[in-house]
Amino acid sequence: MKRAIVVVCSWAAALCLAAAYLAIGWGIDDIAGKSAWSTWWIGVLGALGSGVFAWAVSALGASQMNQMEPALRHSMIRQVFALGPSQRTNERAGRVVNSATDGVERVAAYKGIFLAPMIASLTTPILVVVLVALTIDPASGGFLAIAIPLVPICVMGFRKAFKPVSSRYRHASRQLAAKELDAIQGLGDLALMNAGKDVGKRLAEAAEEVRSKVMSYLAGNQLILLVIDSVFSLGMITGAIALALIRYQQGAISVGEGISLVLLSSIMLDPLDRIGQFFYIGMGGIAANKEIKKFIKQTPPVTDAKGVKAPAIPPQRGEIRLSGVSFSYTEDTPVLKGANLTLTQGEHVALAGPSGAGKSTISALLQGFLRPTRGRVSLNGVDLATLDSVHRAEVRRRSIGYVFQDYNLIPSLSALENVEMPLQLDGVSPSKVREAAMAALEEVGVAELADRFPERLSGGQRQRVAIARGLVGNRSVILADEPTGALDSHTGEQIMLVLRDHIDAGAAGILVTHEARMAAWADRTVFLRDGRIVDRSRGDSLRDLLADTAPGI
Repeated sequence: MKRAIVVVCSWAAALCLAAAYLAIGWGIDDIAGKSAWSTWWIGVLGALGSGVFAWAVSALGASQMNQMEPALRHSMIRQVFALGPSQRTNERAGRVVNSATDGVERVAAYKGIFLAPMIASLTTPILVVVLVALTIDPASGGFLAIAIPLVPICVMGFRKAFKPVSSRYRHASRQLAAKELDAIQGLGDLALMNAGKDVGKRLAEAAEEVRSKVMSYLAGNQLILLVIDSVFSLGMITGAIALALIRYQQGAISVGEGISLVLLSSIMLDPLDRIGQFFYIGMGGIAANKEIKKFIKQTPPVTDAKGVKAPAIPPQRGEIRLSGVSFSYTEDTPVLKGANLTLTQGEHVALAGPSGAGKSTISALLQGFLRPTRGRVSLNGVDLATLDSVHRAEVRRRSIGYVFQDYNLIPSLSALENVEMPLQLDGVSPSKVREAAMAALEEVGVAELADRFPERLSGGQRQRVAIARGLVGNRSVILADEPTGALDSHTGEQIMLVLRDHIDAGAAGILVTHEARMAAWADRTVFLRDGRIVDRSRGDSLRDLLADTAPGI
C-alpha cells in the first residue's frame, strides 16, 4: 500500500512540475501579447506542489526502509534458528552475517527508497506525452511518444551489461567478509601456530583487491553513465527544440507553448537520471534480495506438524522413548535403522559408539532439531513430531537439561547470567532465578566465578558452568555429551556424582561418553553399531563395547 502511495506521489510531483512549465509558457504568451501574466499563481503552486510531493516521496521511502530493515533482519535470524544446529548446509557463517547486515541494508534501500520512484519515473514520460497532446499539440505529443521506450530499453541493456561485473564485486566482498570472520573465530589457533602475521597479510591483500575492484567498477560505470546521459539528454532536448520550431513555423503552436514543450521534454529524462541510482542501489539490492530469498527458502529439517493439537508443556515425568526410529541425511546413507530405546524416570543410560555411528543424531532427534524418517521419538509421553515449533521450543526449554561437549556458553553473558537464562525464559521470578543459578554454580564448584565472562574461564571452568546451566531448574530429561571431557579425573568424578543425584531425583538421563569409568556411573550402556542400538544386557562386555569407540591416535 505504501509503495503505491509513493508511486502516486511521484506522479503528482511530476504533474505539478509540468503545470509550472505550462504556466511559464502561458505567461510568455501573455507578455508577448502585451497582457499581464495572469497565470503566475499556477507556476508558483505547481513548483511548491512538486517540492511537497517530492518530499513526501523521500519521507515515505525512508519510513518504508526503516520498517523493512529490521523485519528482514529478523527473518534472517528466525531462519538461522529454524535451520538449527543439525542442518547440513554449505552456508559459511561469514556469508550469512554479510547477508544479514550489508545485504539487508541493500534490500531495504532498494525496496524502500528506489523501487517505487523508479516505477513511477518509467511511466512519467507517458503522462508528459498525454499532457502535451491535451494542452499543447497532439502531433507534438505523438512525436515525443517515440522516445518513451528508449529509456527502459537503455536501462535493461545496461543492467544486463553490468550484471556480471556487479556479481563479481559482490562475490569478492562476501569472500572477504567470510575470511575476516573465519580469522576472528580461529584467532586462538592462528596465535598457536604463529600464523597471525601471514593471515593478516592475506586479509590486507584481499581487502585491497576488493577495493580495486570497487573503484574500477564505480569508475567504469560513472564514465559510461556520464556519456550516455549526456548523449541522450542532448538528443532529447535538441529534438524537442527542433520539434517546437517546426510546429511554430507551421503555426500549430505559439512561442510560449514551444518553450513549454521543451521544458516538458526534460521531465521525460527523469528515468535516465535514476539510472545512476539503479546501478548503485538497484542492482546491489536485486542481488542481495536473491541471496536472502535463497537462504530463507531453505527447508528446515523439522517443520511444524499440521492439524495436530499438542499440550504446551508435556508432563514432567522423565521418560525417553525411541520406537523403530530410522533416519538418514541422504537416501543412500542411513544413520539409524529401526533404533529402539526406552528410559524411564530415574534411569541413567550411557550411549557409546564410534564417530559417525549416530550419537549426535539421536541427541538432535531427542531435542526436536531433526524428525525421524520412520518411527516415533517421544519425550515425557509426547511424540515430538506432533508438536509445532512453539511447543517444541517449550519442551526443549522446560524439560531438557543440556550439557554440551563444546560448552555453547554465550560470550556476552557472565557465568551467572548464562546459568540464569533458562529460568528467565521459563518466566521464573528474578529473585528465584538468581538463587537457583547460584545454587547450581555452587553445586559444580564454581560459585566464586559467577561474575566472570566465558573468555576469562579455563576450559574446565567453562565446562562446569555449562553443566550448571544444564542442571538448573527442574529438568525431567538430561542430555550430556562428554560432560567431563575437559576435567581432571577427580573433578570429573564429582560432576558425575552431581549428574547421578539429579537423575536419582527423578530425571531420565543419557550420557554420551568414550570413557568406561564414566559409563560405569550409568545403570546400563547401549552401543550404536551400524545404525542399530545394541544393549549391554545382551551380554557384551562394557569395556569391549567401549573399546570400539575409543578415538584413534
